Amino acid sequence: MTDTVPADEYTGSQTYEDGTLVRISVRRTRDEAYPSGWRYTLHYGALKPGPRTLEDGTIRRYDNAHELTKGHECHVAPDPEPRTVEFPGMLTLYDRFWREIPKQRFGSLTEATDG
Repeated sequence: MTDTVPADEYTGSQTYEDGTLVRISVRRTRDEAYPSGWRYTLHYGALKPGPRTLEDGTIRRYDNAHELTKGHECHVAPDPEPRTVEFPGMLTLYDRFWREIPKQRFGSLTEATDG
């Protein structure tokens, strides 16, 4: 399933029969708390937390919820401590996320989002 989405914003989610889900939220912003110009969460997780997830069900998540103070982070279960990652641009990070999870990609960001 492929969707065309606006370059400045995309939100989508999908739940799978194996009890996992993917949630994507990408928004261009001028908020000073996000120096990259993006506010995003790229989440792959379980509907019910378990021994192979973080407490909130996360299996893998990229986000910049605290970009100004913590930077860009990657949360990977079962390690409760996120690691700081370089932000390569929104399109590149989006592509990386889909390569790293065992689910078929849905949604699409355009080249205009990288910046």
